[in-house]
Amino acid sequence: METSVTVQSTILNLKSRSFAALAALFLARLAFGLTSEFWSEDETQIYLMGLRYYATGDWPYFGPDVVWTRSQIAGALQPLLVGLPLRIAPFPEAPFVLINILSFAALCGLAAYICRREPSLPRWLVWGWLLTAPWTLQFSTHVINPSYVLPAAIAFFIGFFEAVPALSIGVVSPRLAFAAMGAAIGWIMQVHMSWTLLLPFAAVALYLRGVVNVVWLAAGAAVPGALLLPTFFAHGFDGGSGGASTNMHFHVVMPDRLLVTLAQFFSFASLEINRFVATDNAKRLTLLVTHPWLIPLAAIVLVAGFAQPVWMLVSAFRRQGPPERLRHGQALRALVAFTVVLVYASYWFVREEPQAHAFFVVAPVAFIFAASCWPLIDSRRWRRVAAAVMGANIALHAGLAVVQARHDSLYTNRQVVAAAIRDKEPEMFGHRRPYANDAGPSAVTDPTRPHDVRDLQIVERAVRIERGGAAVWTVTVTNTNRRVAFRSLIYHATYADGKGDVVQQRDDVIKDVLQPGETKRFEVVDTIVRAPFQDATFEVVSAEGLIPVGSRESR
Repeated sequence: METSVTVQSTILNLKSRSFAALAALFLARLAFGLTSEFWSEDETQIYLMGLRYYATGDWPYFGPDVVWTRSQIAGALQPLLVGLPLRIAPFPEAPFVLINILSFAALCGLAAYICRREPSLPRWLVWGWLLTAPWTLQFSTHVINPSYVLPAAIAFFIGFFEAVPALSIGVVSPRLAFAAMGAAIGWIMQVHMSWTLLLPFAAVALYLRGVVNVVWLAAGAAVPGALLLPTFFAHGFDGGSGGASTNMHFHVVMPDRLLVTLAQFFSFASLEINRFVATDNAKRLTLLVTHPWLIPLAAIVLVAGFAQPVWMLVSAFRRQGPPERLRHGQALRALVAFTVVLVYASYWFVREEPQAHAFFVVAPVAFIFAASCWPLIDSRRWRRVAAAVMGANIALHAGLAVVQARHDSLYTNRQVVAAAIRDKEPEMFGHRRPYANDAGPSAVTDPTRPHDVRDLQIVERAVRIERGGAAVWTVTVTNTNRRVAFRSLIYHATYADGKGDVVQQRDDVIKDVLQPGETKRFEVVDTIVRAPFQDATFEVVSAEGLIPVGSRESR
């Protein structure tokens, strides 16, 4: 009797510890998302879709913009995913909470599925890795459309694995597997153009399991797909497509791109940080010089991020284990090859330049393949190495969150977003792109609010060269307009030699907001100047006018 009580007590303690650990991971991911980039154009546009739906109550017929072709994705899902949380809780953080709930639940589901496929792996490693990997932190915790791809992509590929006999482990029935695949396609087609990559996988599954399952695939797709119907009823088939067909463009992509695609595919499951630590070399260098305590953490994660794809590639050629494992391994390697070739081939038919985030939809395949490689080297020593590297990665991202919170996050100008929500005035926060359908004004159109970029007066400017050659400007700007706020200040910096000849130029954006009469001092990390210069100029050449905070009270 005492032994039974002891066992039950131990199980309860383990469950409570696991729950506490998962709760801590959820809160950590939410905090990282809230401190991530918020004021860049893409994040702004996605948030604005939901904010406009919340403020106006008008049905949103279209989703994200496709910048390459000035078109839009049809369907209401993306604006609803941002706007409905605001209706439930009208606070700027509400949409972040929903995306973190969705992505956390999906990643937990994937972790549980991988543990069923690879029962020898320690649970802490699988769960901790999936929930803290750079790609899943960067593209599933903050409000940008690729973040909303991941939950559906995980559902799709768990369904795909269970639909393909050679890959299935029997945890999901074929009917449910196809329904999940269909629902995921219907979801992603309203969020991101990469949904077309899923169609060949669905075709393969139908061929192997039976075309009769197309009924379940269609049934699943019909649930989120119902949100597309109002768009086509209101705008017709051609207008309702949002111009999506303009994204098709046949051109040859050089074969060397296949190797790059393979490396990018493996990077999804690796500790890749280079693309996520600032946006260019000047900003990365300045970040590390300014915060030197990040350097050893970044070095550990960087080395691991380079080593992991190589290790996965080498593991693809290893053959060991029982027959069942060899059979699954052979099918999984074929799936990886199919995925990489499919992604490479897809770029022959689209205008967009090859970028890893554009095919993030196939990331679950990379995660499952990476997990299948671990048993080949699993040992007490390698578990200690994995724990140390994971700890360094978590510490690095915690440090980045602290830095980002002060410069790039919602909290640099939270009061602006809060006022836009409170007053139901999206134009306090920003404007949709000019070519967006049914998106309201793309600029301040009130004739009583005349404004010009010359209203932004630079009262102080100075440049210095930091270690490594990064040019850092100290700029103080005053908004002299009393009726218009400004955001996204686009500047032009010029560097000239002693003869007056230009040696380097750069345009970039100061992602901040200036209210009427407000003065702010900015530290702008511009670029690495690669030639000596004697003179430098800095001017604001454009900015987006906004309705100021508090304008409703002043009417």
